Amino acid sequence: MVMSVSAPRTSARREREREARTSSILAAARDLFLANGITATTMDDIAGACDLAKGTLYLYFASKDEIAFELLLQDTDSLLKALHASIDPAERAVMQMEKLAVTYYRFFVAQPEPFRYMFVLPHESYAGRASEDRVRRWSQAGRAALGLVAGLLERAGVEDGLDVPDPWSAAVATWSAITGVIVIPSQDVRRPFIGDVDVEALVVATVRRLIRGMSATHERSAR
Repeated sequence: MVMSVSAPRTSARREREREARTSSILAAARDLFLANGITATTMDDIAGACDLAKGTLYLYFASKDEIAFELLLQDTDSLLKALHASIDPAERAVMQMEKLAVTYYRFFVAQPEPFRYMFVLPHESYAGRASEDRVRRWSQAGRAALGLVAGLLERAGVEDGLDVPDPWSAAVATWSAITGVIVIPSQDVRRPFIGDVDVEALVVATVRRLIRGMSATHERSAR
């Protein structure tokens, strides 16, 4: 008996076509969201940018919120993978902090639109607007990224005597500071008064200053 392979091939082709169309929709939506904001962008806008009928767009995504959250989820996963890849447990934690911050900055350089989408574009809470499981997955990914920083700070407390009684809060503060150092000098509108600066070097210098500020020796000398 000869089995036909045309059906599996057709199915595989359709799946590839669907994946390609989904990627095209997400790329177009990201451009619109970054240009106009999420609130001001409509499903009609996205459909038009993709040259799709609005009804066809709904075959791929049930709502604009679903599109916006899918982008956020994918971008967070990409960043988390990059951060994980930079970790070397054999290195001292303070050196790992610098490497992690540089990886974060280079993610911005390599993927500025995803970075802006995650950390510059305003987002409202997706609770109740995206599935609970997907919101939980995104939350876990974000906590995992911050957990890398908190874990390094905790290790640095043991290895280098850093005074870090609450590694999680210190991780949130460190991440927020580095994000600001990346975003603000990189905005063209601020160049007239900031000038040209080496942002990567500034990121490393910021990490070193933060770590020095957490040094128990530094704390005693400040008194």
